[in-house]
Amino acid sequence: MRSPNLKLALVFLLLVGLSALLLLNKSEMMLYVKNVLEWEHLGAALWLGLTSCFIVHYMSIFSDDSYQGGIIYKHFGKFADSAFASITYGLASSTSASILKGVYVQQFFSTEVYFKNFDDIDIWSMLVVCLFLLGYSIYAGFNALRTAIFNTQTEVAVGISS
Repeated sequence: MRSPNLKLALVFLLLVGLSALLLLNKSEMMLYVKNVLEWEHLGAALWLGLTSCFIVHYMSIFSDDSYQGGIIYKHFGKFADSAFASITYGLASSTSASILKGVYVQQFFSTEVYFKNFDDIDIWSMLVVCLFLLGYSIYAGFNALRTAIFNTQTEVAVGISS
């Protein structure tokens, strides 16, 4: 008999707990999401966070001769690969967060109309696409940071003897 996957069991319990929390505090949670999306520094925070992740990633691959990046790396090098990643994910995250704010406020609060000549299917499609873009951008940044921190060749610090 196979042993149970404890990580998946914990994820399941976490999701059940978060779902119960959402159901018990629906209006407060919806207001919290609205406040986050309307935070005036959200775009800058996303840009700074993602740029920081890719700067750390660039620093980790700078002298790594075994690094094999994507198509940008092959044509332009490591710096361009990291710079374009930072710019691309920064734009995708801040733009999708702005669109999400409009969709969320319009569809769930009905206080403002951001997308006047759009059908409901278009608005819900924007919600799905923007959630994916925002989530993937944040995932890519954290993945670059994780790779830099945990996969970088490190040296053991040796004390100086007197």
